[in-house]
Amino acid sequence: MDTPTLSDRSAIIDLTARYCWALDQKNWADLDHVFTPDATADLGRGGQKSRDEIVARIRSSLDPLDDSQHMVSTHAITIDGDTATSRCYLHAQHVLHGTPGGELFVAAGRYEDDLIRTADGWRIKHRALTIMWTDGNRAVMESGKEG
Repeated sequence: MDTPTLSDRSAIIDLTARYCWALDQKNWADLDHVFTPDATADLGRGGQKSRDEIVARIRSSLDPLDDSQHMVSTHAITIDGDTATSRCYLHAQHVLHGTPGGELFVAAGRYEDDLIRTADGWRIKHRALTIMWTDGNRAVMESGKEG
């Protein structure tokens, strides 16, 4: 097992940040630069078996919202040649103006990723989301689920 180089570690952290920016800017095409084409995920609702299913799952949650802010931190990364695992905490705020009972829903948890080094850099091969706690008005997410 290799000790992560600073450049590998930085690239993987940048990848998790790129994911957050893509979600918050609703730049779905940018997720092609985050996940491998055959990526899988467990983001709720039965799991996702391809990058297209991952993007569709995320879009169904976030497209209806007026805004979101996804933040990741406390990265733990292990690299073994051209594969890696990464864990980080997630704090995500979701806003839907005019929602009766409150316009804000917050979800916090962690992402656990399996990554692979490609010719274009590190990409997520599998992502698992675990929600640890929530706060606010769940009705904000009723047209989707937290992503």
